[in-house]
Amino acid sequence: MVATLEHSVSRPARRAADPFGGGIPLALLAIAVTLIGFWRTFFSKLGQVDLAHTLHGAASTGWLVLVLVQAALIRSRQFKWHRVVGWSSLLLFATLLVTSWHMMALLLSGKGSPMPFQTAKLFVYSDVTALPLFIICYASAIVLRKDRHIHSRLISTTLLAGLLPALARMFARIWTGLDGLIFSMHPTYIFVLLVLGIAIFVDWKRDRLRWPFPFAFVWFAIAYATLFSGTSSQWFDRLAKAIAATA
Repeated sequence: MVATLEHSVSRPARRAADPFGGGIPLALLAIAVTLIGFWRTFFSKLGQVDLAHTLHGAASTGWLVLVLVQAALIRSRQFKWHRVVGWSSLLLFATLLVTSWHMMALLLSGKGSPMPFQTAKLFVYSDVTALPLFIICYASAIVLRKDRHIHSRLISTTLLAGLLPALARMFARIWTGLDGLIFSMHPTYIFVLLVLGIAIFVDWKRDRLRWPFPFAFVWFAIAYATLFSGTSSQWFDRLAKAIAATA
């Protein structure tokens, strides 16, 4: 009896499979939002979409699926496969950056859609401010990969960093027209901040709060607060014209 007790006490505790727990629900939510937001213009017209938009759509959707698969691998304790898939994501990451830049250039130049330049700047501003967050979170997730709590939250944050266009188009199905699309930027940012707020609260209640979610919350809050003033600023007008020139 004593021997059994000693063996039981000395045996190291098995670490939790999923250090976050919200990766799968968040990835599924992101996939659902993307399908709804881009169903009319992309998913229902796959055979009619040009190569540039097809490549970007595939890379963006692939990233959501990647995060879902990675969260599932962690949940099932497939750590080796998680590492293999993780390192292979470098190519997808690079593709997503290149195609995202090209999408912004097409939108601003008028080659991607017949949208006025001043209006296009509004949506590109949200991308320009979200893209650095995406890069920071992904790069930090690699550097800090040994800290599973921080790593998992950083990767989950990349979902939200790339979700703004899909959210805007999803809400634009409620508020239609160009003015509706512009107005949809408000619920878009509020939705992201709400999701992050819930994640922060749950982490805090469970005494496992780490810095990625609060950091992302502040980042999105600043981006939202400066959305309209930043879009009309001279520095962004020059930047938008420079991006458009690369199309």
